[in-house]
Amino acid sequence: MLRRCVLGILVGSLAIQAQADNGAVAQAAQLKNITIDGKLGDWPEGLTVYPVQMNNSREVVEADANFAAGFRAGYDPKANRVYVALEITDDVHVVAEDAEPGQWDRNDSVIVYIDFNHTTTGSGSALYLTQGEQRAMLSDASSWDADVANAGWDTADVAVARDGNVTTYEFQFASPTALDAHTVLGLDLLIADQDVAGDDTTASLVSWGPGFGKSQAGGRTADLLLLGRKTKLGTLAGHIEVASDDPEDKADPLRVRVQSKKNPKLWVQTVSDESGAFSVSVPVGTYTVTSVDRLNWIGSTPTVIAPAEPVTVKVAANKTTTAPDLSLVPVAAPITLPEQGALFGFERSDAEAFDDVVETLMTHFDIPGASIALVKDGQLVHHQTYGSQNAYSELPVNDDTLFEAASITKAVFAFTVNRMAERGEIDLDRPLHTYLPFDDIAHDKRYEKITARHALSHQTGFPNWRWQNDDGQIDLKFYPGIQYGYSGEGFEYLGRVVAHIKGEPLEDIVRRETLAVMGFQKNTYFAENPALYEQASRGHWAGMTGPHGFPGEIGVAHSMYTEAGTFSNFLVGLLAEKGLSAKGYEKMLEPQVATPTDEGERPGWPGRYGLGFHMMNSPYGLAYGHGGNNGNFTCQFEIYPEQQFGFAIFTNADTGWLMVDALREYLVIGQPADTEAVAQRQ
Repeated sequence: MLRRCVLGILVGSLAIQAQADNGAVAQAAQLKNITIDGKLGDWPEGLTVYPVQMNNSREVVEADANFAAGFRAGYDPKANRVYVALEITDDVHVVAEDAEPGQWDRNDSVIVYIDFNHTTTGSGSALYLTQGEQRAMLSDASSWDADVANAGWDTADVAVARDGNVTTYEFQFASPTALDAHTVLGLDLLIADQDVAGDDTTASLVSWGPGFGKSQAGGRTADLLLLGRKTKLGTLAGHIEVASDDPEDKADPLRVRVQSKKNPKLWVQTVSDESGAFSVSVPVGTYTVTSVDRLNWIGSTPTVIAPAEPVTVKVAANKTTTAPDLSLVPVAAPITLPEQGALFGFERSDAEAFDDVVETLMTHFDIPGASIALVKDGQLVHHQTYGSQNAYSELPVNDDTLFEAASITKAVFAFTVNRMAERGEIDLDRPLHTYLPFDDIAHDKRYEKITARHALSHQTGFPNWRWQNDDGQIDLKFYPGIQYGYSGEGFEYLGRVVAHIKGEPLEDIVRRETLAVMGFQKNTYFAENPALYEQASRGHWAGMTGPHGFPGEIGVAHSMYTEAGTFSNFLVGLLAEKGLSAKGYEKMLEPQVATPTDEGERPGWPGRYGLGFHMMNSPYGLAYGHGGNNGNFTCQFEIYPEQQFGFAIFTNADTGWLMVDALREYLVIGQPADTEAVAQRQ
């Protein structure tokens, strides 16, 4: 399947939704006359200490003599300050004298995440780093949330004191808005624990709320509930589950939102355990209890689930109140497939009906924004933009809004290499090391067998990315040329070879050889550019907005930004066999290696890789193209030469591939006569 290139990343990104507003809840008491000096004698006794002990696998790290951490929290409504006191027991405290903010995970350091807005629509967190004597902001200066972009240490303070093997961090943060009792802030802490001075390996990382990457999307911190001086609390408990025909199926943990009927700012989220049970302590009052997740994994299947009907519960003091059960039901995409794929007879008059289908699917799969183009018989027959480029601000997508093309970049670069090969400027079967050695893997002589053909067809033996290895180093998983193994590293090596052969910047080569030839120079970028800050969409995890992350230079495996209207020229050119001879196209699309198909994967057609393009043997003839997924952007293009049509779909969401599957069925497959097959698809 064309999305196979990023399935591992996809699984991780879908699992992240269970971390969004990640279920941990702490209480902040009212304080006064707090001095920030690293000494906690002016803090009242008896405050709850919350352990910081979650690793990246959401497993609890047991405290021991070498490391234990816990924090307490408070606020002063008159001074408009939030206070956090963190104590870490650690036999070894390591901070290099020349440590820089980018090395926070190589030293003992603390990052505090604060989301003062705490909206249900995905406000962001300001990240305050303390590393020895150093203070830095790690949050995005161009954040989608203006309060995050403007945050700084000028409105915060920390004192650090070490006594024996205990290090105390005492923080204060000025709130941009009034701090009132019975409201909630977003809060989390991430601690890096380094035990060996001068060691360049990653420190052990633990957080309070489960999950990392809390700066990469809105609403992913835990909750800090501000208590009044006479607040009375009760416990709200309940059960939530996804109804399934198979009792062996278990859904991932499910999020539950508990929101005051009287005070909308009083809302927290908690996460169910494996049995579906949940509980949370809240001030007395009447609450609405709702489910949050729109997508969940049931067994190994990503499933859209209908929100449960909200229930209302009155919480009494010092008691446990049980809410009625919340039952979620898997739901199919609410569209009707045509008898024949819509692209076969597509007319411009069909555009409105198609747009309705897209908007329905975007709502169903929780996709904020999209840009889609349909090509047929040598021309663009429909281009439309949909939804928001930023779900938090609701800024609409327009014709100039750019999307990360992710691994679609590989196909664009591959076309450049195929043109060079046709002119004899690169020999696809000559070992790449004879053009340019690769020092990082030179210790393994097997790499000397790697060719451009291997790189383009994913047979180098390299991992997808070296950072996915435990040691962060590149290696060979198998002997080059003997099997399929998707690898961005292989494309990046080939990119360096191409730049070496041509003796000029790689981006200039790709722009001249592919973008100019195929006519999509406009609105297409490969590296940081002022236009990207103005035009690029934000990516989204679980419907929540994320930061920009523009590459400093071209990455031929992943870094292109474009939009469907412009990119449609590439599809039109491919259908017209532009830029290469007929023989060149034949060679480019000659199968090099079979790609495996997972059980239940859609559409399930036998797959092959050619020279930079994924191909499928469809019932409608050859289908080829490429998919892309950088985690919070997903996209796909496919063309069907025998039918002379194709599509390009760009989305700014982790769930975009689900819409790609549905739109392929609407546009190409239609409703087959076999009704059982239709039922299985839905």
